Amino acid sequence: MNGTNRRNPEQRSLATAAERDALGAATGYARAHGLTTPAEAAYLEALDDARREILHRFVRGVLRGDPNGLPDSRLVALESLSSAPVVPDAPDPLSALERERLQSIVAPRPEACRRLALVPLPASGSVLIAGIAARHGYDRFRLVGPVHRWSADGDADSSPPTDADRVAHPVELVPMLEREGAFSDAEQAERIRAEVAESVANLALARLAAAVHAQVEPEPDSGSPLETVASGISAADAAAPFERIVTDGHPFHPSGKIRRGMTPAEGLAYAPEFTDRIDLRFVAIDREYALETRATGADRSTARLLDAFDGLEGALERALPAAREPGEYAVVPVHPLQYHRTIPDRYASQRADGRVVPLPEYAQPAMPQLNLRTVVPYETERTGDGPLPRCKLAIPVQTTNVVRTLSPNAVANGPQVTDVVRTIEERESLETLGLLAEPAATCYYPPGGPHSSGEGYDDARHLSGLLRTPPAEHPLVTDDTVPVVASSLVADSPASGRPLVCDLIDRYGANRGETSTADAALAFVEQYASVVVPEQLLVLCTYGIALESHLQNSLIVFDREDARPEATLVRDLGGIRVHGDRLAEHGLSLEPYPESDVDADSEADLHRKLYYALFQNHLAELIATICDELGVDERACWERIREQCERAFERARAADAVPEARIRRDERALFAEPTVHKALTAMRLRGKRHEYVTSAVSNPLSPDGRQRIDRRDGT
Repeated sequence: MNGTNRRNPEQRSLATAAERDALGAATGYARAHGLTTPAEAAYLEALDDARREILHRFVRGVLRGDPNGLPDSRLVALESLSSAPVVPDAPDPLSALERERLQSIVAPRPEACRRLALVPLPASGSVLIAGIAARHGYDRFRLVGPVHRWSADGDADSSPPTDADRVAHPVELVPMLEREGAFSDAEQAERIRAEVAESVANLALARLAAAVHAQVEPEPDSGSPLETVASGISAADAAAPFERIVTDGHPFHPSGKIRRGMTPAEGLAYAPEFTDRIDLRFVAIDREYALETRATGADRSTARLLDAFDGLEGALERALPAAREPGEYAVVPVHPLQYHRTIPDRYASQRADGRVVPLPEYAQPAMPQLNLRTVVPYETERTGDGPLPRCKLAIPVQTTNVVRTLSPNAVANGPQVTDVVRTIEERESLETLGLLAEPAATCYYPPGGPHSSGEGYDDARHLSGLLRTPPAEHPLVTDDTVPVVASSLVADSPASGRPLVCDLIDRYGANRGETSTADAALAFVEQYASVVVPEQLLVLCTYGIALESHLQNSLIVFDREDARPEATLVRDLGGIRVHGDRLAEHGLSLEPYPESDVDADSEADLHRKLYYALFQNHLAELIATICDELGVDERACWERIREQCERAFERARAADAVPEARIRRDERALFAEPTVHKALTAMRLRGKRHEYVTSAVSNPLSPDGRQRIDRRDGT
C-alpha cells in the first residue's frame, strides 16, 4: 500500500455507520505509518476486501449451519451447465431459475470457480448464488467472486444482470434472512446487522496493521522463518510477536472481528495488531469482599503480583484509607479500559467506603494477546526476579458472542482445574501435550454468594483477574524451541506475504531433504498431527477432559532452526469440559462453581468440545490453508491425521485402563460420517451464546467424507 493509490478514492463510499466511525482512526494510523497518499485511501481500499471476506464468511456459515427458516442449500457443478437440467426443481423459487438465466448471472465467472451454491429464499422469491472454488474437510467451502441475489419476480427476458444484482455488503444479507425467519426476533436481526458492519470496519483497520507489519525490516541473517517474525515484530517476549501478526479474527464467524464496546481509536490503543504495549493497572479489594483462589502449593495472586512488580506494594500502601494495612487487601490486575471506564461508576459506593481502592500511582507495561484481555507483562527495572505471569483480565468488550469479562466461575475453577491437569501430566508422563496452569485468581465478591446471575455476579465478573503460567516456563519449552500461537500459522508472515505455515513447511522440508513441496507438506502435517492429536485424545478417553484447543488457544512448540513441531501447549482452562464419572475413576474430582459450563452434561458434550475445537477449527483451517497455498492433496493430509487418531486409541487400549466400550464410543463419535458441526452462524442468528446449535457436515476422518473433498485436479 506504499505510495500514491492509483485508484480514485473519490469513487468509493462509506456504506455503514461503523465504516464512517472508523475513518478518522484509520486515516490517522495510515498517515502515521506512511501507507498511502491521501491517507484515507488505504482504508477505503481495504474496505473492498473486508466486505468481500465478511460476506463470504456469512454465506459459508449459512451453507454449513442450516439456519432455521431456510430450506437446504443446493450445489450445482459448473460442468453441468452445458446440459439440462442443472438447477434443482424444488423448492421454489429454484424451479424458476433456468440454466440460461443462471449462466448469465454468474458470467463472467472467476477461473477458480468450480461449482455454485444456491440458497433458496422462498419468502422473498429469490435465490442467493455464490461461487465455490473448493470444498475442504468438514464442508468448509472456499468462496470466490461476487455473491448474487436473483429474484423470480424479475424479467426473465431482460439483459444479463448488472452490478446491482450483486450483494455489495454483508449487511444486505440481514433483511433477506430476516424475511425467511432465520433470526430469533427483530432485535437480534438488528444486532447482527450492527455486528457484521463493525466486523467489516475492524477487519479493514486490521488490514492496515498487516501492511505496517510488512514494512518492518527483520534483523539481517535472522535465520528461520520464526526468527524472522520474532526479530521484525516488537513484543514482550519470544512467543508474543506471533500474536501480533494475526489480523483476521475468527475464521468462521460472520461477526468474528467485532469489538463491541471498544471504539476504533481504542482498538488502535489496545489491540495487539496495532500496539505492543498497554499500561496494566491495579485495584485493591478489601479481603472481606474478595474471592481468592489458588492451586495446591501456589501463592495467592496478590503475593505473586507484589513479588513480580517492584513498587506495587508501596503504591498499595499509599493508596489505602487511613488506618488500613496492606495485608487487609487483595490486589487485582485491571485492563486500562476497565480501570478508567468501569471501575469509577460500577464501584462508586465501594470506593467511597474503602472496599475497592484503585492504585493511581502505578502502571506496568504489558502487551495484549489475541483475546485482548490476556496480557504479557514486560520485564523492566521495576520487575522482580523470576518469570512474569500472564494476566487474564476483565474487559467491557464483546468479541464473537460474549462480553469478555472474567466470571467468578473462572476465578473459582481455574486453580482447581490446574491441580487436576498437573496430576494427569505427572501420571501420564505426557511427552507432547502441555497445559498452561492457572495457579491463582481473585475477584470482587459481594456477600451472599455464590453469585450465578444478577448484580452480585456482574460486580464479581467486572473486577477480577487470573494469573497464568507463561509458556516459556513449561518443561516442553526449551532454549532451542519457541511456542507459536496456532492462529499465526494461517496468518501472513510479514517477511514473505504468505501464510507463515508455508514458510515453515519450506524450512522443514529443506532440513529433511524433501525434493518436492507436496512431500514436504505431507511430512510436516504428519509431524504436526503427531504432537497435537494423540495425547489430547488420550486425556479425553481416559480422564474425561476435553480441551478447547482451537487455533487461538493452542501454542505449537517449534524447533527454532528447522521448524519441526515438537509439542503443543493448550491455554484457557476455563473453556474445557470435564466428565465427572471418567475423572472419578482415577481418584480425581472437581467442585466447579455453581452453573459452570466446565461440567460435561454427557459424553456427547465432551465430543462436541474437543472434536469441534481441535479438528473442525484448528486442523481444518490449517489444512485448508496448506492445500490452497501449496497445491497439496487434502485427502492425503486427512489420512495422516486419521492415522494419528488411531494410534491414540490404540495407546488407550494398550494401557488397559479404559473400558473397550468407551474407546469404541469415542472412536465412533470422532469418525462418524456425517459428523456434528457447531453452527456458529446459526447460533448467532438465534441469539444463542452457550447453547449449541448444530448441523451435519461431511467428516474428512472417514473414507466417505474424504471423498467429498475436492481433488486438486478439480474432481
